[in-house]
Amino acid sequence: MLRYSETNWLNEEGLETHRYQVTFGEVEPYNTIEEQKKRAERLSLVKFFDDNERDLFFEICSRLEKNNEYFYYDKNKKFHTTLLGFPVIESANYQAVREKIKQYSERKEVPNNIKFDLVRLGTKYEDAKSLKSVHGISNGTIIAYGDNPQNRDFITFGNNLASFLLEDEVLNSIFGKKFRRRFPTVWCTMGYYVKDFKITIELEKLFNEYKNLDSNNFYISCSELELGTSNYKDLRDWKGIHKFSI
Repeated sequence: MLRYSETNWLNEEGLETHRYQVTFGEVEPYNTIEEQKKRAERLSLVKFFDDNERDLFFEICSRLEKNNEYFYYDKNKKFHTTLLGFPVIESANYQAVREKIKQYSERKEVPNNIKFDLVRLGTKYEDAKSLKSVHGISNGTIIAYGDNPQNRDFITFGNNLASFLLEDEVLNSIFGKKFRRRFPTVWCTMGYYVKDFKITIELEKLFNEYKNLDSNNFYISCSELELGTSNYKDLRDWKGIHKFSI
């Protein structure tokens, strides 16, 4: 069994968080596989990794692929971490969102980097909007995960940006009062499994090697964010709208 500590929102709205343990003995990726299909276009505000930053994660993906043939990752993947994801909105509102982000980013500062602590399996939740995890089962994603004090300013920047956007009456009516970051941490989806299986001792040992990532290598520069759209969760058809220097 693989065991991790996880931080998530405590309630369906608001910014209060709590920390709890998750345990995985099986992988059930059906929902994850469905989520990779084409969907309605959505805006995202993300930090893309440069080639050197990306290559660190590709090395881990390669080892996971050798361990299990049902692990999939795109060798042309746009590795990124999402600061703020948006619900489906009319494209006519994209520029209003861009202008508000520009206003906010020009007057606020965030740290120059974020840090990933470990690489782990993703949590399966009862449904897409649920905060309740399913005991013992992973959703099959492999994520780089960062939940440490070094990321606090980046996370706060995202939380406060969401609140700033809601101060606009039009955007508030579009996003709704529950609008916030998907998770109160830093994460990057690296790949996913495409078949159910029970976690083996061999796989446990492999993941245990990545429970404490080398702090010198897994700092990611965060001097620029990009707003854009995609019809896919992995941003494979990304269309950039604006880059923000922060």
